[in-house]
Order: sequence, then C-alpha cells, then structure tokens
Amino acid sequence: MSFLERILPGKRDEARSLAQRFTAKGPSRAEDMPVRDFAAALRRPLAVIAEVKHRSPSHPHFRQDAAPAQLAAAYQRGGAAALSLVTDREHFGTSLADVTAMRQAVDLPILTKDFIVAESQIQAAWEAGADAVLLIARLLDQDTLTRLLAEVHRLGLHSLVECHDAEDIEKSVQAGARILGINNRNLATLETDLGQTARLIPLVPEGLIKVSESGIQSRAQVLDLAAQGADAFLIGHALLMSRDPGRKVREITGLEATDRPRLKVCGLTRPLDAAAAHQRGADILGLIFAPGPRQVSFDLARKIRQVVPEARLCGVFVDSPLEEVVHISQGAELDLVQLHGQESPAYCRELQREIGLPLIKALTLEDLEQGRAREYGEVAYLLLDLPKGESADDLTMLQSRLRQAAQRLIAEGREVFLAGGLNSDNIHEALAIQPFAVDLSRGVEKAPGIKDTVRLDRVARKVKPCRS
Repeated sequence: MSFLERILPGKRDEARSLAQRFTAKGPSRAEDMPVRDFAAALRRPLAVIAEVKHRSPSHPHFRQDAAPAQLAAAYQRGGAAALSLVTDREHFGTSLADVTAMRQAVDLPILTKDFIVAESQIQAAWEAGADAVLLIARLLDQDTLTRLLAEVHRLGLHSLVECHDAEDIEKSVQAGARILGINNRNLATLETDLGQTARLIPLVPEGLIKVSESGIQSRAQVLDLAAQGADAFLIGHALLMSRDPGRKVREITGLEATDRPRLKVCGLTRPLDAAAAHQRGADILGLIFAPGPRQVSFDLARKIRQVVPEARLCGVFVDSPLEEVVHISQGAELDLVQLHGQESPAYCRELQREIGLPLIKALTLEDLEQGRAREYGEVAYLLLDLPKGESADDLTMLQSRLRQAAQRLIAEGREVFLAGGLNSDNIHEALAIQPFAVDLSRGVEKAPGIKDTVRLDRVARKVKPCRS
C-alpha cells in the first residue's frame, strides 16, 4: 500500500470534521491577513519556493528542529520568492497552526501543502492565513479537481496543482489550473528523477506558471531546469537536510557563491559598521555577547538586525547559560550561534534541539590533536583560532601544527572557519588552506569594536576573487 493510500482515509475524516465545524460557523479570516500574491512571486526570475516541515516519511531519519517562523525568516533573507508549509502534523510535524507565526516573521506568500480532498480543507487553509494551497491531480477526479479549483479562486487564493504524468496535466488544464507543478518524485517508489520536468513541460500550455518540484539540490540544477522551461522551483529536502538551511537557500538562489571562502566580520558594535561590512560582501556578521570591549547588548543586536535585515547574523557566546543563548538567538533573529568557550558536546546537542540554528564551535589546537573534533559531529562548523602572542619560533611551529590540523579536518569533510589575527597582509596564508570561511575582527578595526572601511575593502578584495 502506497503512502497516499494509507493516509487518504484519515484525510477524508478530517475533511468531514471540518465541514461540520464550518456548517455551524463558516470560516473567517482575520482582516490583518490579506492574501499575498503567490502567482506574482513565482514570476520573479528563477523563483524558489522554500519548504518548511519537521519530518518526512520518505526520509525516516530526517529531523528539522528549527521553528517554522525562524526558517521562514532565514529563507526570506536567502532570497526565496515564496514559502511552502506542509500542514500534516501527524506525518510531517507541521500544521496550519504554524501559518500565523510564519506570516508575522516574513512578508512572502505561503503555500500550504496537504492532501486535499474537499472544500472544507481549502476553507481551513484560507482561514489560517494561507495564500495558496496544493492540489494533487492524482488524488482527484476531473469533476472534483474542477470544483476544488473553483473554491480556491472564490476565496481569492492561488493553487499549485501538482502533476505526475501527461494525464494529470490534461486534467489540470481542463479544470482551470493557472499554476502547474511537475513533481519529479515517483509516488510509488519515492525516488526522484529531474528528467520528469523535461519530459512533461512541453505538454503544459503557454501562459501557465510551471513549477518543478522535488529532487532539486543545487543552483546548477535550477539553471538547467529553467533552460528547459520551468519558471519556479519548489525545494524542500535539500534545504532541510542541510546543517545550515539559510546558507543552502542562498547558494541555490545565487546570493552566496560556492566557489570561494566566505567572509565573516566579527566584533561589530555599531549598526553603521554592520551595514558597511554587509555592503562590502561579508557573508556573515558577528555580534559578541560575551564580556569584553566588543560586547553588544540584546537591544543593540536588535537595532543592528533592523539596519541589515537581509544579512546573516552570528551571535558569539562564551560558556553562557543555555536559556540565555536561546533567548538572545530568537529575540535578535540570529542565523547562526558561535560557541567560543568550554561548551561540551552535550550542551551543543541540547542547544541545537532548542534553537534549531547551525552552530559554530571553536576548538583549540590541543582539542584537535586529542581528536575532540569527532565529539562535535553534529555541529555545523568548527572554528580554529590561529595562535598568536608567542615567540617567533613558537608561533611558527604552532601555526604550522594548526594548519595541518585544519587541513585534516577539511579533508574529512568538515567545514572550518579560520580566525586569529587575520588582516589584509596575512589573510592569504589562511586562504591557502581553503577553509569554508575566514573570520576577522581586529584586522579590520581602527579601535576595538570600531571597523575601518579601508581595511574592510582590502580584505574583501582579497577574499572575493581567491577561487575564481
């Protein structure tokens, strides 16, 4: 029995229950939730619809702990044109109850995806604040699909009508579909084949918006599918399986290059410096919440977020209580959390479950040589501080040992940040190791916490083209 066959009886029961509720009192939608234009969003060039869900029956080991609103904000910063929310809590862990928080977090239109068999489910999605709903042509006969699309349009919503073969496409076009999705996943085997889009797109009439769904992993695949005629791309698994979904969506939308190290500018204490670093192409902006000359308050962090709403913000903490990190990361809308103290692997795992954000864990040379990096296997990134402040001979030896350790980690597939005394004069040595990112603070300052735009420019010029 297929997954669809297993869940359909429950969906029919759900639809009947909703219909009874709406018979007593019809659906209503809050006035502060106007319908956002899903179709217009998909007419953007290479429009990505980024998906939110906590679990997936097709990947039993998959688990995404980030709050839906948090993921939504990361996707918007990453250039997504619209959002998709799977609204089947039993099998996917998310539901219509998550729509409100997502709408408050972003201004992107939200497609709710469920297994819809009756008007009452569409009405429930409209009431919850959805801007579009998914209809699966394979589940519905011609008359039912036509009737459901009419209800969608009556409510002022849009619908993505999902097709798996030529018969589905013909049925959907006859029913009046305006946005047609081609699902690259075989419903029987759950395997994906991107060639499905190429085979079926010629059957879609001109004027309809064509969405390729499932199995898309990279920007190169997006570009290839666009060349075949796809207008938009619904991507879920590639984003949600990533340890850093916000970064992954940026790579797919083209906002973040994958052929060079990333640049992190840390120790920012002024909104104008954050804006300057962002404008010069810094991929991550670091805010330090630990005591010291570069410490920022929660309120200042929120002001910086307001000045650079599209930037990726990283909060740096040193042995802070877990509750404090959770509060600040959520309230300051951070994208990453960096732990620069003695935080244990257990602490990192618990924090990851609480906030769902990618973690950067700083390790010492001694940690690396004792093999402790393996204990932090669930951490997204490791940060290594290049030694400084030793005698010339000792410094040379320590830096050599750390570079060797970094190269071993990179060879093992770990993504590494290099930090510690980097500036425009010595950054080429760090770049030669080919880390995931270089992390600068004092090397781009004219005073503690006060950045120097000339030094920022020099560093940015050296980092940006180094792998081109």
